[in-house]
Amino acid sequence: MPSGEAPLPTGAHGIKRESGRLHSQGFVTSSYRSPTLGRPIALALIERGAARHGETIEVQHLGKVRTATIAAPCAFDPAGDRLHA
Repeated sequence: MPSGEAPLPTGAHGIKRESGRLHSQGFVTSSYRSPTLGRPIALALIERGAARHGETIEVQHLGKVRTATIAAPCAFDPAGDRLHA
């Protein structure tokens, strides 16, 4: 894997901080480094995820917190231009 940010760990939880407490909003189901995009990508089940595209959330695993942006499921070629080239 080239240098750069590592993929999110599978099982990491999307978290929300409320009143000093952490609440799980869902979790990462799979995560890899995309050779096409040159960065990590992940799939996750996040509460109301379909309505939250573009939102940045915190993701926690084994005490380490990172950020991730919720993207549309088809972020690479949403119009299908490559498929119908």
